[in-house]
Amino acid sequence: MKKLSFLIIGAMMVLLAACGGSGERGFSKGSGELTYKIHYTAGGEEPALNSILSMEMVYGMQDTILFDSRDFGMPMFLQLVEPEFPGDIYEGLAMLSVGDSATFKVSAEEFFLYTAGVMELPPFVTPGSILTFEVKLLKAMNEEEFAEEQAKMMEEQMQADMLRADAEEGNMLEYLLEEGITASPRESGLYYVEREAGQGARVNSGDRVAVHYEGRLLDGTVFDSSYERGEPLEFVVGRGQVISGWDEGIGLMRVGGKATLVIPSFLAYGDRGAGQIIQPFSTLVFDVEVVDAIPQ
Repeated sequence: MKKLSFLIIGAMMVLLAACGGSGERGFSKGSGELTYKIHYTAGGEEPALNSILSMEMVYGMQDTILFDSRDFGMPMFLQLVEPEFPGDIYEGLAMLSVGDSATFKVSAEEFFLYTAGVMELPPFVTPGSILTFEVKLLKAMNEEEFAEEQAKMMEEQMQADMLRADAEEGNMLEYLLEEGITASPRESGLYYVEREAGQGARVNSGDRVAVHYEGRLLDGTVFDSSYERGEPLEFVVGRGQVISGWDEGIGLMRVGGKATLVIPSFLAYGDRGAGQIIQPFSTLVFDVEVVDAIPQ
């Protein structure tokens, strides 16, 4: 549990407002490179060794966040074990009682090599780099209590998914009305709205296509954009390399054409969702542009 939990480091880095600029003022010295500041002491239960901690945790380096448990909409769970080295983050976590919040600073190099157990240091870790953790300890559980907590969270997730499933069609129809989309759904359920007719070759199943796109949720949240990356997505049509709504929609187009695809969840990511933004039973909207199509 220990190494698996710490290895979910996001590829995206953003400003680390909570950790940046704190310096060492008011920090106490632990063993090794560890320094710490206890912000709030609640006087709650002191976790026993091997108990499972439920926490809010943010960690990063200088002005960047590497991980924020709040992005996942759930706490981070981590088993409290013996430190791997003097100054390990586990030494800091052992100082906390339930309800406490604190900042810990540890050696980034030692953390990644020994605590996270990576084979090779990430390129952003240089000698002397410090990793800063912002932690609030929510609960301390034994194995049985943790299993009950997991079951409760799964039940809550299932109920939330059922509500999303029940609301999806109504939300999609409301979106179509607000956007003035009057096209009828295709037999599959896909809504295809041509924005600009292409003058190039028609896309056929088996063609390797290059497609520029922007993907949004019904509320307008952009979750992906090839335009921002400056590079179209390439895939082979009809081979299941993309969601089925894409295979069908792109297959209706010509090179140079532009269209909007409104894709119900059963033609997208269904009851699984994708990542943290695309929840289960999410209708997706894509503005797409076929840049090229090459028969294979």
